[in-house]
Amino acid sequence: MQVFTFAYAGREFVVAVTPATGEETVHVDGELVSHARHFNPVSEQRFDLPDLGEVRIAFQMNLPVSRVNYQLWINAVQVLGAEAELSSRQDWQTTDQQQPAGQGSGDATLAETNIPSPKSAPAKSNSWISLGLVGLKLLKTVQVVKVALLAASVAVYSVMFTVEFALALIGVLVFHEYGHLRAMKKFGIPTKGMYLIPFVGGLAVGDLPKTRWQDVYISMMGPVFGLIMTLVFYVVYLVTESHFAGLVASTSALLNLFNLIPVYPLDGGRVVKSLVFSGRNYLALIALLSISALCFVLAWKMGFYFITFFIVIGVIDIVAGWRVGLAEDITPLNRYGLWFSLLWYLAIVALFLGMIVMIAQDALPGSEIAMKVLSS
Repeated sequence: MQVFTFAYAGREFVVAVTPATGEETVHVDGELVSHARHFNPVSEQRFDLPDLGEVRIAFQMNLPVSRVNYQLWINAVQVLGAEAELSSRQDWQTTDQQQPAGQGSGDATLAETNIPSPKSAPAKSNSWISLGLVGLKLLKTVQVVKVALLAASVAVYSVMFTVEFALALIGVLVFHEYGHLRAMKKFGIPTKGMYLIPFVGGLAVGDLPKTRWQDVYISMMGPVFGLIMTLVFYVVYLVTESHFAGLVASTSALLNLFNLIPVYPLDGGRVVKSLVFSGRNYLALIALLSISALCFVLAWKMGFYFITFFIVIGVIDIVAGWRVGLAEDITPLNRYGLWFSLLWYLAIVALFLGMIVMIAQDALPGSEIAMKVLSS
């Protein structure tokens, strides 16, 4: 469903949305240049055009009056600001165009001078569109969905364990996902919050990163925040010898370690793919196979058969997606970034493994579960 259209610099921009899925698309001269999923009447799209540079389109749908306000930025400078009637038709009415001082108006081709004022234009029903967008807006009031998922997670984990342990586990998951969201905001990437899903864990939702380094940093900051939370419980356990704190630390370490498994779309899979595909040649693949073989041998000798299994799965995943990964148009890591990211990843994995082993060696009741999982 087309939401609005305008012309700038001799090019036609068309913004469309699918109410049922929240999918938004932007076409320029008939070519798809951007797409994302937003369940919100307030949204924006960012993309690059070769002849214009960085482009940002922001818009807000005013459902009660069936109108949409939108702005166009080129290279962080606003060049258009207008209002159009919200309709699925293509005969848009555009008014109140604004341009910042110093911006030439010769490139804009909105031709609003020949369009009647919205006040004199008859109101169009568009009732089905409005109802659909209202429904999406209610859905985006995702606080309801988030609270429902949070309650479901607490209920499920309370049945499996205890209420106290369930709340601690939720805290670990939330802190982990907060690390991802904090990293996204650091790079100015739009986020849509986090969701807790029973039996799955948590999910931080946001737009895709624009560079391999952003992907690595965002992926690693979840486990890093998880490591902080794990260390807090581990220190409490060492100081107080609290069974509860030790068990939470062991479980937290296991959950975060699982997230670092080198299988996409887990955090570890995203990191490893960024490392390999940044090499853009077969030397990077050979290096991955060599490091994976070394890690496989070490894990096998330590009895961590769970890890060896996923090392094999991760390598198969990388090899299978090799050509697709090389074709992705995303800025790769430089040499320093490659080595730093690799050592960062391996160090965090080693720290989680170390805490699991040390807590298990203390014969803390319940901590043997993590060891059994790793050796299964």
